[in-house]
Amino acid sequence: MASAPDGISLKRHRDLAGRTRNPWLRRVLLCVIAVIPVLALLNVFGQHPTTTSVATPAVSVNVTAPTRLRSGLIFQVRVQITARQNIKELELVFDRGWWESMSVNSTVPEPTEESSSDGRVVFDYGQLGAGHTHVSWLYFQVNPTNVGKRQENIDVKDGETQLAHINRSMTIFP
Repeated sequence: MASAPDGISLKRHRDLAGRTRNPWLRRVLLCVIAVIPVLALLNVFGQHPTTTSVATPAVSVNVTAPTRLRSGLIFQVRVQITARQNIKELELVFDRGWWESMSVNSTVPEPTEESSSDGRVVFDYGQLGAGHTHVSWLYFQVNPTNVGKRQENIDVKDGETQLAHINRSMTIFP
């Protein structure tokens, strides 16, 4: 039988003498690493949508969007406004958090006018009669460098008059 190469101890390297803890340490570390994808599969890191609702004498508003996302994901936001009174100039005012490090893929339907006010994005949709419902879908993609928590509030206005305020936040994981 050939002798072991220089620097190799058959007792330690072949028979693993004195290494009784190391296999368990490696197994525990591997399990810790495996937990991350399992948590992602259980939706701990995002994309499951939640609905935030508010009702005022003027409007009823529902915003459906994820509150937790991962970098690179594409997601949908649904904003539904039901007018309880006539609205002459329906405006949706989105906080800066909706747009920071996000790519906007589409807005359906397109607003009749888009503008900015104090760093917030304003979509103007025109008139909405009492009893009618307006639904907007916005499609975003999270930029890969986007990480952290941010406010994503929405104001519903009739011109300069605020009708409702939706308070939301979103957490983005790497």
